[in-house]
Amino acid sequence: MRPRLLTDEMILSAIADLSARGRVTGVSVRRLLAQRYGAKGSVARVYQFLQAANRPAPTAVSRSVPPADPRALEDALARVALAEERERVHQTRWARENDGLRARLQQAEQSARDVPALRLKIAELQRALGAAQRRIQQLEMARPADAPADLSIHE
Repeated sequence: MRPRLLTDEMILSAIADLSARGRVTGVSVRRLLAQRYGAKGSVARVYQFLQAANRPAPTAVSRSVPPADPRALEDALARVALAEERERVHQTRWARENDGLRARLQQAEQSARDVPALRLKIAELQRALGAAQRRIQQLEMARPADAPADLSIHE
């Protein structure tokens, strides 16, 4: 690895100088570094410093002082209470919806597990039906010609 020709301070100085003039780009920083120091610096390194410089500084969250007007405070508390109630209703609705979908999924999974057993039962019933139909045919063929077709009991 080659030794660095540019220090971090040189790159930061170039970025600061260009920021004072307006919009800063990686190309403009590398051009300025080449003019000043005869080296552009690696692209990744220059852009890393440029991104760090463009990131907004974290701001401290300030605790606001409650308004002096009691009516404004009441209005703010009412809005907060309304927002909390809406959020509670929203969460309850989606929890109920989620539970319903879970129950439907569980029923569908159970039905999918029951399919093979039901197919076996259907096949068994179809075989029994076929055997019963064949037996009926045999009985009808064996019935004497003079036997009545209708065997119902008349009162």
